Amino acid sequence: MLKFNIQRTFVHAANKKNDAVASKQVLHFKGEINLTGVCAIFGDSGAGKTTLLRCLIGLEPCEGQISFKQQKWLDSNDDAKSKINLITENRRIGVVFQEPRLFPHLSVKQNLQLAVVKAGKSTFTIENLAKELGFTELLHHQTTQLSGGQKQRIAIARALLTHPQLLVMDEPLSSLDLSSKQLLLPFLKQISANIPILYITHSVRELFYLSHQMLLVNNGEIEAIGEPQQLFLDNTLSLSKFAHEGLIVEVAVQQFDEQAGLIEGHLDGQTLFISAKHAPDINSIQVKINSRDVIIAIEPILGSSLLNCLLVTLVNIVTDNEKSMILTLKLDSQFIYARITLRSFKHLNLALGDRVYAHVKTMSIIN
Repeated sequence: MLKFNIQRTFVHAANKKNDAVASKQVLHFKGEINLTGVCAIFGDSGAGKTTLLRCLIGLEPCEGQISFKQQKWLDSNDDAKSKINLITENRRIGVVFQEPRLFPHLSVKQNLQLAVVKAGKSTFTIENLAKELGFTELLHHQTTQLSGGQKQRIAIARALLTHPQLLVMDEPLSSLDLSSKQLLLPFLKQISANIPILYITHSVRELFYLSHQMLLVNNGEIEAIGEPQQLFLDNTLSLSKFAHEGLIVEVAVQQFDEQAGLIEGHLDGQTLFISAKHAPDINSIQVKINSRDVIIAIEPILGSSLLNCLLVTLVNIVTDNEKSMILTLKLDSQFIYARITLRSFKHLNLALGDRVYAHVKTMSIIN
C-alpha cells in the first residue's frame, strides 16, 4: 500500500522589471493505492506528474507524509524529534528517467556492475537481463556507442539490479522507436508481476497496455485514482477531452483466418473481426476503437463492406467543443464511444436507454 499526503511549495522570484511581487505556488498531492502491477501516472504536460514522482522517491523537497508497505518514508510533523525523511537509497527504489543517464567513461557491463555492488544482492543477474533485453553483444561496448533504445534497455537493467522493492519510471519510452517499445513493453509488464511499477506516460496506448490502475494528475493535485477505462468514461474529469481518441476494450480470441488476415474474437459475447498480419499468441487482445470510426444506426446496415456490427445501449450523451455528440455505448461490461453530428443525433431521435447498432469501421490492436 502506498499512502501519501504531501505539499510541494514553489516560490517564484519577483520580476524586477515590472516590480512584480514574488509569488508562491503550492502543489498538494493526496492518495492511497494498493500498488500492484503497473500504476500509471497520467495527465497533461505541466500538471505535476514528475513533481509528484520526485517527491515520492525523495528527490524533491516536500512536506507531509509518505509510507509504502507500512514503512514511513516521510513524516514532517511539528514534533522535530519524530521527523522522518528517508533518503532515496534507503527507500529501495529503482529509478528510470527519460534520459538513460549512464556513465559515458564506463562500458555497459561496468555501468551495471556498479548497481550490483551497490545493492549487494539482486533477483536478477547481468547476464540474464542482457539476454532478456537483447544486449548481450553490447556488454563490452562503451555507452557512447549505443543508440537511444539500447541505452534505455541498459538503464532499465541497471534499475532492476539495485534489488528495488518499487520501480519508478518517468516516460522511459517516449523517445524510443517502435521496435524498442515492442521489446520493452512486454518485458515491463512481465516484471511488474513481482515488482510494482509507478509509470509516468503521455501515451494512452502504453497506459492501457501496461496498467490496471492509474493516478490522474491535474493542476498540481490528484484528480482521481482508479481503473483506466472507468476514469476515461467519467466526463466530469479532465480526461473527457480524450473522448475523440476512443476507448480500449478486451477481446477474447476465437480463431484466425490466415487467408483473410482476420482475427475472429468475442467482445462481451458479440463477434468482432479484427485485421491482423498473423495469429496472436495470446488468448485475449486489447483493441482500440476510435469514436470517429463508429457509425450509429437504429437497424443493421445491410449490403455494405462493414464487417462489425455491435448491439449496444446508449448510456450517456455529451456535447463537445466541436458541437458533436459523444455517445457512451455499453455492451455487457465494456464500453465504446461514438462521435456523431448534432444533425445525425436529432435525425435518429436518440435518447438514453435506446438499443442501437454500432458499426465499427476500423480498429487497432494495442498488445
